[in-house]
Amino acid sequence: MKVLVSTSTFGEFDETPLRKLKQNGFEVVVNPYGRKLQPQESIGLMRDIDGIIAGTEPLNSDILKRANRLKVISRLGVGLDNVDLTAAKQLGIHVASTPAAPTEAVAELTLGLMIVLARRVVEADHAIRNGSWKPLMGVLLTGKTLGIVGLGRIGKRVAELAQPLSMSILAYEPFADGPFVTKYQIGLVSLSELFSQADIVSLHIPLLPETRGLVSRELFALMKPTALLINTCRGEVVDEAALLQAVESNRLAGAALDVYNEEPYRGPMKQNSRIILSAHMGSYAKEARIQMEHEAVENLIRLLTAAAEPSRV
Repeated sequence: MKVLVSTSTFGEFDETPLRKLKQNGFEVVVNPYGRKLQPQESIGLMRDIDGIIAGTEPLNSDILKRANRLKVISRLGVGLDNVDLTAAKQLGIHVASTPAAPTEAVAELTLGLMIVLARRVVEADHAIRNGSWKPLMGVLLTGKTLGIVGLGRIGKRVAELAQPLSMSILAYEPFADGPFVTKYQIGLVSLSELFSQADIVSLHIPLLPETRGLVSRELFALMKPTALLINTCRGEVVDEAALLQAVESNRLAGAALDVYNEEPYRGPMKQNSRIILSAHMGSYAKEARIQMEHEAVENLIRLLTAAAEPSRV
């Protein structure tokens, strides 16, 4: 059987997962472009492919229908919003992801973005490189109120990492883990209460029809002018135009984004020094990446083997 590895950096730090595919008899096709695949590139590469280790490239109904032999999508990462799950089910394509592996990496990046945003480190770096030496006044995280939107694996880990900073924690989570909430003294509140009370809002929700554009002009209007926004989940949950307007009008003190409505990001937020931009690299910690690749290969092998015996899937 033939498998496609679409993620451009797969095996960069550990070749074991690639070797395991070959040792199990798979012919491996790798992404030749060194970047996220465009739809037509995916269509071309996925002809006569039995399984794919997928990144964040779109795998919509049209693409999946043209992949005439595809049996398994093993997503390298957490979210499955780039995969048309309804079409996959109709076509008999089995889908898996690696939800546990990126947790620590994304949570640590979230905390790091909070710190550099609160202390204006990136602004200072740019100023020095442009010939200006002026210490910038920031704020402490200690004692502030952190609002976490979504208490899944990553949201929970962010709450744990915030404990040494003595932050008060609010969360919006319709299906909260009661014992966890009690243990860390997290206040469960409505979305509007969270945005109006938090000093830092951190987003950790999946992209669903009901979360697309959730963080809107109306929610920004509720925030303190000193508040900060962090987004390391999915870009499409934030109205980027409304965010930029909120920062430019001093309705919001700043934001840090790792994800965007369209990637690579080339929009106007690049011109605002109070918005920190990183390149969708939440899971790009070496240890997490290696674990994700191992898990993605295990999922692919398991599901392709089971697909050969339908009663086992």
